[in-house]
Amino acid sequence: MLVALTLVLVSGLDIGGHVGAAFPTGGLERAHGTSAILGASLGYSLGRFRGELAYDYTGLPGRQASSYHLSLHEVTASLGYEFLHRPGWGIEVAAGVASGFAQRSLGTGQESGWPNAFLIGLKFVQREGRSRLAAGLDNRLFIANRSGMGLAVIADLFSIQAGVGYVF
Repeated sequence: MLVALTLVLVSGLDIGGHVGAAFPTGGLERAHGTSAILGASLGYSLGRFRGELAYDYTGLPGRQASSYHLSLHEVTASLGYEFLHRPGWGIEVAAGVASGFAQRSLGTGQESGWPNAFLIGLKFVQREGRSRLAAGLDNRLFIANRSGMGLAVIADLFSIQAGVGYVF
């Protein structure tokens, strides 16, 4: 009985990584260039639903010929739903929340903070054997609590990503 329960719980588990390109928009585009995004994820699928815990890193260079750099480390928790579900593939929409550590530097000066974000994504997913391949679009809306205004979107980071995972 315990072995059967363990197999059922582990059968939807996957672990993997992803790479992509990050495009700063909405508040970041004036001072930052396009950069790579790297990450790792741990997911659990149950039918059409998939929960994911992911780590992402991106380093956005300054557009000027200077030593300016913005590093962003994020941990994201999201829930996805395959609204188009076929035996070997599907299209998934996801939403989640993220918390991160951001650090920007210029020469010897540094500034850091803990930005929070909302995530909206759309992915094409292919499943074959023990592999899960995904390619899609993610949009992160960074938010801040502004006094007297409540929550406000302060930056927007759009990315195109592709990833692979091993399904247990």
